[in-house]
Formats: sequence, structure tokens, C-alpha cells
Amino acid sequence: MPINEWWAADPDQRFWMEITDRADLGADLFAPTTDGSGKPYWGYELITYVQPGDVILHWHKALAGEPAIVGWSRAVGAYEDADISWQAHSTVGRSRGKLDLRPAWRMPLVNYTPLSEPVLISDVRAKDAELRKVLTELEVQNPGGSLYFPFGFSDKRELRAQQTYFVKMPREVLDVLSVGEVGDGSGPSLPTGRGKAPKMRGSGYIADAAVRSAIEWRAVNLAVADYQARGYAVEYTGSSQPYDLAVQKGPDRRRVEVKGSLGAIDTVELTVGEVENSRGAIPTDLFVVDGIQWQRGADGSVRAVGGDARCWKDWTARRSHLTAIRYRYELPRGGILDQ
Repeated sequence: MPINEWWAADPDQRFWMEITDRADLGADLFAPTTDGSGKPYWGYELITYVQPGDVILHWHKALAGEPAIVGWSRAVGAYEDADISWQAHSTVGRSRGKLDLRPAWRMPLVNYTPLSEPVLISDVRAKDAELRKVLTELEVQNPGGSLYFPFGFSDKRELRAQQTYFVKMPREVLDVLSVGEVGDGSGPSLPTGRGKAPKMRGSGYIADAAVRSAIEWRAVNLAVADYQARGYAVEYTGSSQPYDLAVQKGPDRRRVEVKGSLGAIDTVELTVGEVENSRGAIPTDLFVVDGIQWQRGADGSVRAVGGDARCWKDWTARRSHLTAIRYRYELPRGGILDQ
């Protein structure tokens, strides 16, 4: 089932929660791309919806003596494909007794900050009625799908954190729990509107998340400035649509796909959604910035500068120009080893 992006249109809903017992809190978000049966699973897939600058709260099962929100970090850059040695924490997963190397997603995090007073599970349970009310109100406001709420309710047991890896943390829950010391306003500056950072394509992977993020936003900001200089109203739409900008000047309404790179490039990678959007009824432009340079400050921050911009107006991703570089293959039944 597709992820229900109920938060996409609300710029205040920039909070998530990792549920873990890992020792390296704040290093990254890291999970398989599928569950143990090879199927998509929202408790992992939500990682790919995190935006640069979003706040990640960390629920640790033992660090505070009992399960608790113990700290927070901030997301930088875009998620990356990786491999992970993973054993599910479910009863079935633990009973297998071995680690499997599986495709994974990794989202880099920075600035892990412990809470001065952890929010203990006992503190959360004391707010059971208020949290149920928040859930009910959000369900009424956002019908039609899961909210990926951080806590589970039952008439047979006490409230507890969801039995998964990653959840959405509504702003309203933080208010109920009086968690007011997260999100200090730092992080990348976003154009008008809110959305995911466009990923760099065709220039090779950059391991440094801060560099990667700076280059991504340099390309977006140049595109925004270019269209605004030509008299277009610009909206950043990457969180909910398969294109980065929606622009309009009088009756001329179009979409813009933005790509950025360090080196000179002659190819870019496109998602299925980006290809389909380019073939739609509303005209789409392809805006590419390559040759971007970057500088690292004494405090570790990265600033991207320069870049050569090119734009293909009324662009369509024609089949003759596309090269398949990756497939998702559904395994057939069987696969039994010969005895």
C-alpha cells in the first residue's frame, strides 16, 4: 500500500521518531528496503520520506532505565542505497539466529542532542487520554490512510511505542508531552514551500552528506532564482509530487524537474514518477546545474557555489533516450534447494 503522506502540506509536521536499542544514536537512520518476506514495509520505507532539516527523535529501549525519548538529531542530505546486516527484532526474526545481508536505505543524521530530561514511557502513559484524543483528531483531519502514529493503544495492555523501527511524530504529540527543546531552527534553508531534496544524478555518489546536501540545494536555489527573475511565481512541490517546482506566469503554468552535480554531466537518473510526469498534459522543464563547487567552513558547514545551468523547456523523457539501470524483480514461488 502506498505511503499516506498526510503531513506533506503542513510545514510544522517535520518530526519523526526512531525506535531502537542501538548504541550509536544519532549516527544515521538505517533499515532494510523490505521486510523479511521481501515485501515493502512502512516502518522502514518512511525513512525515504524524511527531508533535509527534519528532526528525528530517538526512542531508546533501555538508555534511560526504561523506554524513553532520550534525544534528537537532524537529517541532512538525501537517503542513499546501501546494504545492511539485519536481524528482525520480532520473535520469528530472533529465532532464526543469524544476520542476513540485505539491500537497505541509509539517511545521514547530524547534531545528536540528548534531552535534558528524557520522556519516559511512564510519562507517556500518564498522557494516554490526551494522546488518544490527538490520534482521533488527526484521523478525522486526514482520512484515508495510516498516520504511522508513534504509540499503540490497546484495551488489554498499557500504551507502548509502536513495535516497528520508524514512525511519524506529529507536532501535536510533542506538545502533549511537553517536548519543547527540539528543532532549534538550524539546517538548510528551504525555498518557498516544503519538500524533499532533489537527488543528484549522473555524477556518481558523494559519501559526505553535508556536501551532498549543499549541492542539491544549490541546484534548487538557482532554479528558483531563475524562474523568479523571469516573472514566474514559484512553489516548491517535491514532497507530494514527482517534480521539484511548480511555476506560473499568467496563463503559462509548468513544472520543473531539477538536477544538480559537481562535475559536468551528460546523463541524469529519473524515477518512474519523473518520467511519467514529463509525459503529462502540463508542460515540464528539465533544469540541470553541473560544475557546482563547494567550500567547507571552520565549523564544518558546507557552502556550495557556482554551477552552470541549462534548461530544456517543454521536456519529455522519450523512451529512446532512456537506459534501464535497475529493476525490481518479484521472486516466483519455489526456489527449493536440491537435497
